[in-house]
Amino acid sequence: MKQYVDFVFKKEKKPIEMEKLFQRVEQLIQKEDSSYQMSEEDKQEIEEIVFRGVEKLEYYRTPSNRFTSLLKTSFRKGRFHGNRLGDGVVVSLISYTNREGKQIVKEEKYTVSKEDGAGAIDGDYVLVDIHRNGSSARVERILDRNVENITGEVVRVGNSFFVRPLDKKKQGLTIALEGQYIEGDIVSVSLVDQRSDNFYIGKIVREFKHKDDPHEDALLEAFKCGMPEGFSEESLKQLDTIPMSVSEEEKVGRYDFTSWEIFSIDGADTKDKDDCISYQLLPNGNVLLGVHIADTPHYVPTNSPIHKDAFRKGTSYYFGGCVEPQLPRKLSNGICSLNDGVDRLTKSILIEYDSYGNVVSRSLVPSVIRSSKGMTYDCVNQILKTGEVPAQYEPYEGTLKAMAQLSKKLRKRRINNGAIEFNRPEIKFLYDEDGKAIGVKHRVQDVSENLIEEFMLAANVNVGEILTENGIPCVYRVHDVPNIDRLTEFLRLLEAVGYPFDASAEDICSDKHLLQELADHVSKTGHLQTMLMTNLIRCLSHAGYSPNNIGHYGTGFEIYLHFTSPIRRLADDTISRIIDDCYFEKDPNKKQTAIKKWKVKVQEFASQASKMEKVEEQVEKNVHYMDTAVYLQSFVGQEFEGTIISLGNNGITIQLDNLLEGRIRTKSLPGKYAYNPETFTLLSLDGFDSYYVGDRLKMRLTATDKDSKTVDFVALEKVKENRIMDPHNTNQYVKSKAKDALYGRTY
Repeated sequence: MKQYVDFVFKKEKKPIEMEKLFQRVEQLIQKEDSSYQMSEEDKQEIEEIVFRGVEKLEYYRTPSNRFTSLLKTSFRKGRFHGNRLGDGVVVSLISYTNREGKQIVKEEKYTVSKEDGAGAIDGDYVLVDIHRNGSSARVERILDRNVENITGEVVRVGNSFFVRPLDKKKQGLTIALEGQYIEGDIVSVSLVDQRSDNFYIGKIVREFKHKDDPHEDALLEAFKCGMPEGFSEESLKQLDTIPMSVSEEEKVGRYDFTSWEIFSIDGADTKDKDDCISYQLLPNGNVLLGVHIADTPHYVPTNSPIHKDAFRKGTSYYFGGCVEPQLPRKLSNGICSLNDGVDRLTKSILIEYDSYGNVVSRSLVPSVIRSSKGMTYDCVNQILKTGEVPAQYEPYEGTLKAMAQLSKKLRKRRINNGAIEFNRPEIKFLYDEDGKAIGVKHRVQDVSENLIEEFMLAANVNVGEILTENGIPCVYRVHDVPNIDRLTEFLRLLEAVGYPFDASAEDICSDKHLLQELADHVSKTGHLQTMLMTNLIRCLSHAGYSPNNIGHYGTGFEIYLHFTSPIRRLADDTISRIIDDCYFEKDPNKKQTAIKKWKVKVQEFASQASKMEKVEEQVEKNVHYMDTAVYLQSFVGQEFEGTIISLGNNGITIQLDNLLEGRIRTKSLPGKYAYNPETFTLLSLDGFDSYYVGDRLKMRLTATDKDSKTVDFVALEKVKENRIMDPHNTNQYVKSKAKDALYGRTY
């Protein structure tokens, strides 16, 4: 019934009374069923839908008791992103169906002044009223305060103790502690009682008393970003009831694949193994790929304490040599992990391919497996690249080589269909036993990594297609087209550095093959390649989770979801639960009831998965920059070479050859400077060197600071200049304007 209510509100230009809504819905249904007559029960259901929608702020109720969609009003819901001064921007995601029936998700942004902020702080989910100018708004209500845990310093005021948040964007909060504490301690607090808008009583849940302990540094950064830690007492009690091995009773009703040749391929230090693979040559000449995924819901029922903790975390967090797992280690490294030589409960997607890599058939089944070998990427790369086979891998050599051939076919088909490949190495720090960053290495995706990636992509796509074809709601992995403004700016940069690309941003967004051509073009730009690839990747939209499928631009798939990592990701675990309730269920009535239930719930799970993924990314980013500062501390005073990857009025961002980044502050340069965004140039106003994006510099490392996560250099000399074309002489104009402002000249 809700779809009819939504359709009526979409078509009606003005708010309508409830009786008129009844009439409109009745007319809609009669177009499908001419004999339909609305009953009192139907009217009651519509009223419940509308009043519930008003409570959830999907619909709006006028003072005259009329109703409409919230989108037809000046009100919007969105996330408030505040700055240190209290001003901010509210980002609202608008979802609607266009005339072609395609689901569209659009982002709207509204500026909010401190006076109109109603005490909102960074991260709050708010309701705003848009001003008449259409670009600014006033916060009407704080709907959800994103302050589960706040990290801060204990301060004393008189005889009372408070926690001052370390995040300056949250220092508008007053957090009082009950009892006596030690001033200066760094702690994480949960807010247990709200006394007024921004006044809370806090309870200390974690103390950080050893600031020089690298593990504590990393954890502190994670907490500052909002990472949840640990498990509830109820979860620990539930953990005691979970078995350590698979019983014969648990295998009943599952396909038994324990005699199959099945194995895992992971990093050498992986302890939580979500996935295994298998490969069989069929009598008809086709091949059968099996992807077998840990069955986490079997051990963690929906809404049980462990599931609630997993929902709260949303993902596992890997940072600074530490892991904060989504599931307790007894599960993540134990009974759910697909370890060698032991029976494990799984869900298996079996895909039959012909000799061209076309899908012939597929099936999704509950299963039990026994992994025969835990392989590592390095050893499999050695086999597939050099032909050298370690003794313990000899029984699997033929299977691995056949798998590699299949993965190449799948990869070729995917790229031909518009998938995007960025050949960019991944930076990983090396840590000592105390967790201190002592080195850096680069991991380039190689043959074995590509093999696993292709098989996991195939599993995710085929599971998504099976569920969608059966009308089952999903948490889709969605990825929109690139940001046109950023992409236009990037194309201008390419032209400025002498590597123009013959396509517009609009063309690239409408044709995925052009983006891959652009990436290939960038890979041929010599010493500018790393800098340009970094800037190109920043043009891409952020992927996320949604119940509304808009496709996945980056992979080129029209239907895509995450299924293969349920130990580590909430979205994958949720798909596994949906499969149990809506696909494996044999009773038709129970299946339909489950589908209705999940249609309501998927939005909540998608939103939480997206929200906590962003937290995890922020944790990873912050710890990376902190580790950069810690690692480079021992090199202060030494000279380096690097490439300018961006500039601004405040200075220059430098990327070293090991891909770590630092900065040269403008104030460390001789004389005065002005930035010209038209030519990506930092211009000297006093006859010294000007700096261009792409310049190679020799520099001296002068300082690092782990707390501010900064690395400072001073420029010594240019190794290679990347002078940029300026056909319109904008540099001279910017110089003149800057000098006029500097010396107070007016005309």
